[in-house]
Amino acid sequence: MEMELRDRDGLARICRFGDVETPALMPVINPNLIVISPREMKEKFGVEAIITNAYIIWKNHDLREKALKEGLHKMLDFPGLIMTDSGTFQSHVYGDVEITNREIVEFQRDIHADIGTILDVFTEPDFSQEEVKAAIEETARRGKEAKRYRGDMLLAGPVQGSIYPHLREYAARKMNALDFDYYPIGGVVPLMENYRYAEVVESIIHAKMHLNPSKPVHLFGGGHPMFFPLAVLVGVDFFDSAAYVKYARDNRLLFPHGTRKLEELKYPPYYSPILEKYELEEIKEMEDEERVRVLAEHNLYISLEEIRRIKQAIHEEALWEYVESRAREHPQLLRAYRKILEYGKWLERFEGISKKSGFFYTGRESLKRPIVLRLKKRLRRFKSQGPVISVPRPWSRNLERLPKGARVRTPFGLIPLELEDIYPVQQSEFPWEESLELPEKFEEIAPEEFDLKKIRSIADYQFGKGAGAALFTGDIKIIKSKNTGKIRNVIVDGEHVASLRAEDGFFTLRIQGAYRLHRKFKFPRLRVVVNDDSAQFNKQGRNVFAKFVVEMDANLRPGDEVLVVNEKDELVAVGRTLMNREECLNFQKGMCVKVREGVDRPKSSLV
Repeated sequence: MEMELRDRDGLARICRFGDVETPALMPVINPNLIVISPREMKEKFGVEAIITNAYIIWKNHDLREKALKEGLHKMLDFPGLIMTDSGTFQSHVYGDVEITNREIVEFQRDIHADIGTILDVFTEPDFSQEEVKAAIEETARRGKEAKRYRGDMLLAGPVQGSIYPHLREYAARKMNALDFDYYPIGGVVPLMENYRYAEVVESIIHAKMHLNPSKPVHLFGGGHPMFFPLAVLVGVDFFDSAAYVKYARDNRLLFPHGTRKLEELKYPPYYSPILEKYELEEIKEMEDEERVRVLAEHNLYISLEEIRRIKQAIHEEALWEYVESRAREHPQLLRAYRKILEYGKWLERFEGISKKSGFFYTGRESLKRPIVLRLKKRLRRFKSQGPVISVPRPWSRNLERLPKGARVRTPFGLIPLELEDIYPVQQSEFPWEESLELPEKFEEIAPEEFDLKKIRSIADYQFGKGAGAALFTGDIKIIKSKNTGKIRNVIVDGEHVASLRAEDGFFTLRIQGAYRLHRKFKFPRLRVVVNDDSAQFNKQGRNVFAKFVVEMDANLRPGDEVLVVNEKDELVAVGRTLMNREECLNFQKGMCVKVREGVDRPKSSLV
């Protein structure tokens, strides 16, 4: 099975992994104590994957024989993906397990688990750095051994490292070098249980930095829905949860904002179709077995519903806003979110050039998002010293006279007036009003001159310094919308070079514009390089798929306009990338560039 990217918002992504759509929750099934059957999870709750413990099955003679005879899917009566854990968590709880790494891997293979896990060495938060490093080395040794015995089973290589970021990186590099199919982040349960969320997200980030981005990442034991948004934001694809039944046995209910005790609950704070069937007092008076069943169903529903909300936020490209709102529901979640923002420079590499949704300010953390860091970095290309103005939006269209070199005072800082429409400057909402301020005296700029400066400035911001002159020199004709007065298309020397998108203020390149940038910028700037097998189809306007990508400009981001070239650096197409370099060079499935025009099939219509 290969991950196929379908939708994204930064590191967060919706992928297909076999028949499972991620991000996904794997409910934990204890074959000795089944409260909700796997079949019912599939048919009633839509669960696509579950996880069970191979060591627990192996240790019980009857279960072991049944699993070996029938296979895991038949034994559990589950028609979806089944992952098995190896007993590592039992070693954390009880101190040791009665099985070797080879034995448990072979057992998982023989009972036909879809994904099996090596017997890694759990690293406790109080371990010394020397103890953690020794555990990582032993885990890697066992991982190398396990690959010889796994057969056709996908194999998970857990990344340990305790609370030490540099050792998480060390473990991730070692496990990544062994090329596992699946990467769980291990050893975080003690941190989760003590609300040490900042250390958990830091562990995830330092592992993600050194793992193949085309492989699934799983957070072992991260099963509380209040933590899901933060974890998905930093790239977690799978969660496992025993919390749905564990909390039910303790008469506790899960909600996205936290946990409530049944006896203290008078009004359910969130809708739940399970709770809708009963009065709370009725649930409190149930026999233990029935009450545990009802609470477990509620907890499972709430957990899966939170995953669905997160997916919708990814689809809308509004996950940052969603996480900021969720983070304020617990002080330690907010602390963890602020820890994530410390890694903004790295996260920016995965952020799209713009988003479907606007930029919504929810607090001071909003202005530290990666997309704002990018804006401020790119604005350094502009050295304007003109007058500072404050006017209501739309800025230039609210001015009868245009100040030359004007800069607009915004919550993002001073923005050159000609960049007024780019994302996120124009597409933002803040909880304060703008005032009208103009300098008494200023030098004016003619509207035609302002338009030319505007298109060149946007191109310099979007593609790099010098792009504006390369694209827009010659006999220039600017076409504007009759309804809005905004620039729509730019014609240079009779050729359609680029169109300006109304939704985010950036350019869509046409093939003639691509030729101009190709001549201006040296290899590998703005380029995605494809092999000859792909190039012949891309010339005809076909999309670029990741497995055919040979190289890519490391400065390109998802959503950027790109020049598709062959290995001789000959232009073959122009389009919009869906991935960054790390992803394009590692994914073996899915589209990397959505091609707009090929050199053999240019489109002539204006858009």
